[in-house]
Amino acid sequence: MAGGSASDPAHRQSDMAQEKLWILGCGDLGARLALHINRQDYTIYGMRRNPLVALATKRRADAVNWRRGDATKKEDVERLLTDGADVILATFTPDEHTQSGYHRAYIDTATALAEALTNLPRPPRLLIWVSSTRVYGQSGDQWLDEHTPAIPSGFQGDILLAAEEIISNAVPTTCVVRFAGIYGPGRDRLLSQVRAGRCAPPQPPQYSNRIHVDDCIGFLVHLMNRHRDGWSPEQLYIGADSMPVPMHDLQQWLVKAMGYTSAHLREIVQTSERRSKKLSNKRLLESGYELKYPDYRAGYSALLESEG
Repeated sequence: MAGGSASDPAHRQSDMAQEKLWILGCGDLGARLALHINRQDYTIYGMRRNPLVALATKRRADAVNWRRGDATKKEDVERLLTDGADVILATFTPDEHTQSGYHRAYIDTATALAEALTNLPRPPRLLIWVSSTRVYGQSGDQWLDEHTPAIPSGFQGDILLAAEEIISNAVPTTCVVRFAGIYGPGRDRLLSQVRAGRCAPPQPPQYSNRIHVDDCIGFLVHLMNRHRDGWSPEQLYIGADSMPVPMHDLQQWLVKAMGYTSAHLREIVQTSERRSKKLSNKRLLESGYELKYPDYRAGYSALLESEG
């Protein structure tokens, strides 16, 4: 490895130095991740428009050094990062699910960050940009992986993909992680649908892909720590568990796990656009990460147990 051998005392001291982790758009995912970071390895900073909201509502807020800033403004990003950032994790979400909301959350932030990074005295060693598998608009039950061209089918996917392209060359080591549907504590929309008796049609099957929030966090931390140890990540990962499943089958399993009879699912909800694909997590697993919840049964069983 360049810069000295592992037996070199100066190299060991460098390895042990505390680094600065900046989480931009630090909401629920970023605040959860902060609890899983070794504080001896990283000092954690979180950027939000209004940090007081996080301090008032997040039990995890004390794990983060909050800083006020607008990530759509280059000058704000540059001002906060000017003292150094070893790792940047961008976890933006739209404040409204409109075209303009998505544009602000992804295009504007990617542009501001890419421009700000060119003016820093030292680039971060790693930039992780959290995106979404929504960039894959394909439907047809086929398997997709990181080599499959992303063909969006709506403005959300178009904007997500455009933001990835803006940020992809911002620093030498930029890693985009496209997460599938995230579920877990506080992210239980599917459970609410099942409680209300709504389900997807059994035919044609609508394959869905998801990942537990604990595995989202675990994989991001895994990328940071392995890169710190000298490993080079791929530029793109699909973040999904190991078992795509037809939505109807998942809902049928959930209704029994929640103590209802199958007759409880009485309202079949038709969607205007059929999205059905199977996402491969082979590259994620090849990175050495071991999923805590490799399939929906493990993840939702844990979620239901936590709810009592």
